[in-house]
Amino acid sequence: MFMLTLPSHEFGHFCDISQGAANFIKFTHRKGRRADGQESVLVDAVAAETNDGSMLETTENTCIYQNIPLCKMQSRVFKVEYQGNQAILKIAWKFANYIPEAAVYDALQTAKVPNTPVILDSGIINQNTFDCRLEYAVMEYAGAPLIDFTAEYRSSVNTGLYVRTNYTLTQVVGCLARAWQAGIVHRDVSRGNVLVRGKGSVTLIDWGYARLLSDGPADTYELATKWHYNKYDVACWEDRQNHCTGTPLYMSIPILVRSRYRTVVNDVESMFYVALEALSVIENNDKTPVALAMEDNISMAYVRRLCLASKDTYKERFGVYFQDEQLDETLSQLYDYLFTSEGKYIGHILVDDLEWERPVDINRLLQIAKIEPVLT
Repeated sequence: MFMLTLPSHEFGHFCDISQGAANFIKFTHRKGRRADGQESVLVDAVAAETNDGSMLETTENTCIYQNIPLCKMQSRVFKVEYQGNQAILKIAWKFANYIPEAAVYDALQTAKVPNTPVILDSGIINQNTFDCRLEYAVMEYAGAPLIDFTAEYRSSVNTGLYVRTNYTLTQVVGCLARAWQAGIVHRDVSRGNVLVRGKGSVTLIDWGYARLLSDGPADTYELATKWHYNKYDVACWEDRQNHCTGTPLYMSIPILVRSRYRTVVNDVESMFYVALEALSVIENNDKTPVALAMEDNISMAYVRRLCLASKDTYKERFGVYFQDEQLDETLSQLYDYLFTSEGKYIGHILVDDLEWERPVDINRLLQIAKIEPVLT
């Protein structure tokens, strides 16, 4: 049994990570650190070793220490080496009623959804302790968040950054649309989850809060059996969490006002805000734009409704002034998709009518993303 009460120098846990029975991975604590009721067991998980001698190594600089209640969900992300290559190790402590993140990645890879993490290894360390699950995933290093990338190269107005932002925006929209076709909704698109690397790599990470659409292509008994969860219990729990899951600054307007209807349209709206924030950073805006100011959820929904009311001026409310033809075209198409119906602005409906659900036109999204509408 996985124990939280062991002293740090004794703590260790083995779990099977292969099809056979001989391959194990060991997570250990650093000596001298406590593992008591005031800290998560994840805080000191800093090294892993497989039986073939490959190592996952971390240093002091790759771990963030933070006291957290054991009843809260939490995750730790480490920059590591995996079989000689850069990788990311994520260890998550989350409620057992959520679908395991590894199961979501399994479904994404089966459906061949693009721009998702390449998973090198994953598993469940402990299935249920205090109604929580401890799980891990090792994925290829995918770069830095888009906003950090733009901040690093913003010293002068660089049109290449606008081309890169436009490319990132269309790639993520395409990823979300393909995931929807596979029956998967991300539900937490935010600034830290959109990674860019090199000249063309775009990856949407952190699918830990994703939801499988009930009886959709990914919601199978085979997946549930493989990853040891009850698909009906998970679906019921995640339906109840629809209105509050995500990062508030990037939540869509209906979710900010606690609508329980959630589709790919909400995720695309979140990516719309991520892109606008990155563009604001490019233009060296030191003052937080009014549309990106953090408020309570309800206030932020009304502020967004007002800021988005005019298609001609909304970008200024997000601190964006530079003109780029291709990027402007993408933003224009997304604005029409998200905030208009029959040519009329619908911000007031998004705020006031919790029962109204925006239609999902997946082919139109794929067209905006400039990819073929048929999933092969």
